[in-house]
Amino acid sequence: MITDIRMPVLDGLEMLSGMQARGLFPKVIILTAYSEFSYAQQAVKLGVNDYIIKPVAVQEFVRTIRKIQNLYEQEQKRIPDAIGSLENVLSNLMYGVSAADAQTEDFLEKRYGISRESKLLELLVYLGDGFAEQRERKRNGLCRVLEQKKLGFSLVELEYDRVIAAVIYRYPSRQEVERWFQNQILLQKRERRERQFSYGMLEVTWAGAVREGYQKLLPYMDWNIVLGDDILISYPRITDIRTEICIYPVELENQMKIAVCAGEQERIREILEKFQQFFSGGKMYSPKEVKESYVRFQWSLINIAKEVDGINYKKIDQKKLLDCIMNAKTKGELKKTCEELLSRMHISSEEAGALSLAVKKAQSMIHEFYADGITLNEIADRLNLTQEYLGAQFHRELGENFSTYIRNYRLAKAKELLIGTRLKQYEIAKKTGYTDAKYFARVFRECVGMSPAEYRKANR
Repeated sequence: MITDIRMPVLDGLEMLSGMQARGLFPKVIILTAYSEFSYAQQAVKLGVNDYIIKPVAVQEFVRTIRKIQNLYEQEQKRIPDAIGSLENVLSNLMYGVSAADAQTEDFLEKRYGISRESKLLELLVYLGDGFAEQRERKRNGLCRVLEQKKLGFSLVELEYDRVIAAVIYRYPSRQEVERWFQNQILLQKRERRERQFSYGMLEVTWAGAVREGYQKLLPYMDWNIVLGDDILISYPRITDIRTEICIYPVELENQMKIAVCAGEQERIREILEKFQQFFSGGKMYSPKEVKESYVRFQWSLINIAKEVDGINYKKIDQKKLLDCIMNAKTKGELKKTCEELLSRMHISSEEAGALSLAVKKAQSMIHEFYADGITLNEIADRLNLTQEYLGAQFHRELGENFSTYIRNYRLAKAKELLIGTRLKQYEIAKKTGYTDAKYFARVFRECVGMSPAEYRKANR
């Protein structure tokens, strides 16, 4: 930094003092017309590198700049001794903060014997949602097993990707390390929480390639979904796997729709479990196709549950759900998306407590006698209330009038019958309180946007 002393708002020495108070310590040259001793003394205290009195000769200024440059270069050479560590260097390389320049190359070779020709193994451990809770325990566990194997290594945490990477620089051979880790670590009996993790490995030449290697391997970590949690994902071998065409389980989707319409909560859970087991039959599907099947199945579940008012739809963040499915790298993460969706499969009862007894009884009668064409006047008579009073109370508490409520309830029941049964259209009309099948079809189209036949075809 080159600065004068006296300036309009803040003088150079005050500015320098403020920077140092904030932890900033640049190389500084003071250019000034003031030669008082007090200024020079203060400048020395602040660690100013040079203090030049105006007017400045060009040659003197150039010599000063070169002196500062040499000082900076000497300090940079000493940086590894002061603050550098293998973990720090590898972390910067992997994050792309710094490049593998000549200084880094010299430091790695002299301190760790890592030259441009050196082979490095990258062992990635994907922790997923358990990253924050498990990172320390997993670091300690990795250190223990790698030290027992007498390997030279350094750990780097990549928090955004929820990954711990072990960069191994001293090892017998890739094949031996892979066999050891696969057979002695992954295939041994592990704790249940360990089975939520995914492991991958690849080999690179020279530390400057660790970032590129990491970016190559990370997208393949979701093969845990297909291969299982006790398999080490080895790159580039993983790219040679031949996959089968993933046949979407349409029959399970249809069973799910019927169960939702019937309100069979346990049956819904049972079908969801069958859906998840469908992809564990030993067939080699692409993880991407498996995840796309999860999206299709869950979206179908959401849509049909919404149609029959069987899900708390407003509380579902569909974008977040989609991201969770498509970014999943383990079976556990996919299972979690199903469980979270299932937890929404309850009609909200938040407003029920605020309803008056009269409106609750009116709702109960609608639900029981909707197929018989019950009217507001009939319900009011049974409750010993006037039609006007009950109608006003119904609208005030539920936010819609009686005729709209009973129409929507009948249409919801009609949708259930269209999807869950093979009844004819006129039979469904009769069962939902419509004596005229044509009138039923017209009301259905006006409210739903398609005919009953079109709706049945679209949802079966």
